[in-house]
Amino acid sequence: MRRLRMAGGLLAIAVALHAHEGGQRNLKPTKASKDLKEAKEKMAAAKKKLAEQGHYSCCVRPSCNLCARVNGGCNCAANVAKGLGACGECYAGWQAGRGAVKGVAAKSVKLLPANQQASPSAVPNAVPNNDAPPPELKEATDALIRAKRTLVSEKRFLCCTRGGCDQCAHEAECPCGTDLAKATPEYYKIAGIQPPKTPAGGVCGDCLDGWHSGQGSFVGIPLSEVKLAPPMSMSAMDESMGTATGWYSSGTSLVPKSAPMEMLSRRFHGWDLMFHGVAFAVYTDQSGPRGRDKFFSANWFMPMASHRLGPGTFTLRAMLSLEPATVTNRRYPELFQEGETAYGIPILNGQHPHDLFMELAASYQLRLGEKTSLSLYGGPRGEPALGPSAYPHRMSASEDPLAALGHHQQDSTHISNNVATLGFTHGPVTIEASGFHGREPDEKRWGLEGGAIDSFATRLTVSPTSRWTGQFSIGRINNREFIDKVRDTLRTTASVTYVRPLATGHWATTAVWGRNNDLEFTHPPTPGLTPLTAALSVAPPNPVDHVLFVPARLPRQIYTSYLLESTLFLKNKHWIWGRAENADRDGLLLYEEAPFVQFVDERRYARVQAYTAGYGHELPLVAPWLSTSLGGQFTWYGVPKVFQPVYGERPVSAQVFLRVRVAPAPR
Repeated sequence: MRRLRMAGGLLAIAVALHAHEGGQRNLKPTKASKDLKEAKEKMAAAKKKLAEQGHYSCCVRPSCNLCARVNGGCNCAANVAKGLGACGECYAGWQAGRGAVKGVAAKSVKLLPANQQASPSAVPNAVPNNDAPPPELKEATDALIRAKRTLVSEKRFLCCTRGGCDQCAHEAECPCGTDLAKATPEYYKIAGIQPPKTPAGGVCGDCLDGWHSGQGSFVGIPLSEVKLAPPMSMSAMDESMGTATGWYSSGTSLVPKSAPMEMLSRRFHGWDLMFHGVAFAVYTDQSGPRGRDKFFSANWFMPMASHRLGPGTFTLRAMLSLEPATVTNRRYPELFQEGETAYGIPILNGQHPHDLFMELAASYQLRLGEKTSLSLYGGPRGEPALGPSAYPHRMSASEDPLAALGHHQQDSTHISNNVATLGFTHGPVTIEASGFHGREPDEKRWGLEGGAIDSFATRLTVSPTSRWTGQFSIGRINNREFIDKVRDTLRTTASVTYVRPLATGHWATTAVWGRNNDLEFTHPPTPGLTPLTAALSVAPPNPVDHVLFVPARLPRQIYTSYLLESTLFLKNKHWIWGRAENADRDGLLLYEEAPFVQFVDERRYARVQAYTAGYGHELPLVAPWLSTSLGGQFTWYGVPKVFQPVYGERPVSAQVFLRVRVAPAPR
């Protein structure tokens, strides 16, 4: 009952968050990208020159463009400090928690009339217009006008002010006209439908400023009905959910900015609340002498809450899984998979469940400039800066319920104890360093383990465009496994992810290389074990350790794995995916799961290939915040000759499943 109440509570959170779903961005590529990029770069250069001249002092981060475009400078910081108010774009920034003037409460900031925004005396040390406006200002305006024309032709720019707002144009989509109409009672009268109890919609800060300046382009809508849209802005999400060039996927690993954010969100008393969850109900069947069948559920749920704190954004993060209850006997069948233990014995041809607490962490994101930020991340359970996004959170693997065979060479540290990470981002480049406890969580999946920080990792991530992200990482994981408690591992990984938005769907692909260098070490004898007790079948005091009579010097072992996976979502209905793997396996796979395998030394033995193809179909909507799919997949294996007497020449496996995702459902 306790577990059912927990599941019910998670579902209630999802329903509550859907109370304010917010607008969904159109992630389809636009032909205006080149002009938008030029406009952004030219405006940044213009604002920098205006600041040097003493004509630009903004009150939010990132700074507004409205004042520079309309007034040739920004006095908002001084105006806000004096209690006068701010321009519409800055006003919206304050409501979204991006205010940057110390000692000023967001609730006290009001909208300043347009004719009062350009007071030169409000800019410290400014000389009234002795400096000519930088040429980049006009170049930015011209580029943005070209971009707006393209966006209008693509039917993705439906603004409510004359000339169109700049704020939404930079996001390649303006729904302000549609949202304003839906938020106006007159709209529902004309349409002949009943308005919702809490009207959706509203306009951006730029449009709000335009309406108050007499630039509204809709006839018959009184100014009193023009409201600011819900303040969960993309810029606010940048600080809590990623950097300027990528989204956080698991821990602080980044995925391309073009990847859709599949989560529910709501603004509540100054906090941005977010929720995402996935559950698979799976039946798996495998052929060959080692094949097994089973029904199980793989699942995870991610509640988050972020809040503006001082000059930065503070975020609480959690990730929970009910797999300790829904994956019985501490594993589900998966041919050629290995890693960790169950009941004191190494798991062979199976994957362990996730812990109840997959993540309990917090982060603090501090903007140092338009392109530069500093981040701190850590907690009793989290993911260090090592490896790509973990397989459960990769968009390229979103419909595959099984773990990758290379999981323990690529991303198994996504559940680590006592993690602390420092990250620095400038432009498209992010550099991180982490300390964490290297020992993997034990097989008792309901609790938390402690342990001092004894392992270290560093990662370089580059996001050259909104569609591409690549990372290279290396880390020393000390005392990683329960089987080899004194063996250390040097892990190196590299990966590339590509996400292409489509008109009604997306295409995501990831390539991963991972290598474990299990370092040479001396294994001590098993305490209390003698040839006599072994002959009498007396169990050693510590059954999860290797069984040795004398100290043994074990040489280093290198395990390498390669992965290529891709998922295509078409017409908001069809899921098509595939995965190809090539992974080193050790000699333990020749044996059954039994106590005697503890006498076997783990050494690289052969390389196995696995090829998976799957299809899923979105089911009719039962709720706008719930996406469900019925799918299946088939895997066939390339088996080396040394394994064929045990596994057969052509083993295969198949899974059928129902997938439920708590997120805005595709329409």
